[in-house]
Amino acid sequence: MLMHHVMLMLESNSYVRCLLIDCSKAFDTVRHSLVLAKLSTLDIPPAILNWIVHFLTGRTQVTKGPDSTLSGFLPITQSIIQGSGIGPTLCITMESDLQPVSAMNVLVKYADDTNLLVPEKTDVSLADEFTQIIAWADKNNLKINPEKNKN
Repeated sequence: MLMHHVMLMLESNSYVRCLLIDCSKAFDTVRHSLVLAKLSTLDIPPAILNWIVHFLTGRTQVTKGPDSTLSGFLPITQSIIQGSGIGPTLCITMESDLQPVSAMNVLVKYADDTNLLVPEKTDVSLADEFTQIIAWADKNNLKINPEKNKN
C-alpha cells in the first residue's frame, strides 16, 4: 500500500517525503473507553460489538510483591493484548479518525505503524501534518516517540 501511494505521487512530483511515525507502547496505552466509543460509530453487527465489549471490560489484575504479598484486584481499563488476533484491528480502529489535513497527503496505517506521505507539490507541509498528528495522539492517549521517527 505504501509503495502504491508513493508511485502514484511520483507520477506528478519529483519527490515524496515519507515520515515513519512510531507510537510508544501503543498497544499498552489504548484506553478501552476510547476504542469502544470509536467502534460504536462503525457499522458492526451488535453481536460482534458485544463480544468486543466483553473482551475488553470486567478484567482485573493483581500484583505480587517481593515478600509474596498480593495487591488488591484492580480493573484493567487500558491496553490491548499485542499477541491477540483482535489487537491490530483495535489499534486500526483507534486510528480510524486520524486523517491528513490535506487531501494531497496520505497516511498509511497498520496496527501501531503510521506512515505520512507528502509529495513535492502539496498545500500542507510535512511539519504541519505532523503537528496535527501529535495533537491527535495527545487527545487519544498515545505518545509519539520522536527518537524512533524516521524522515
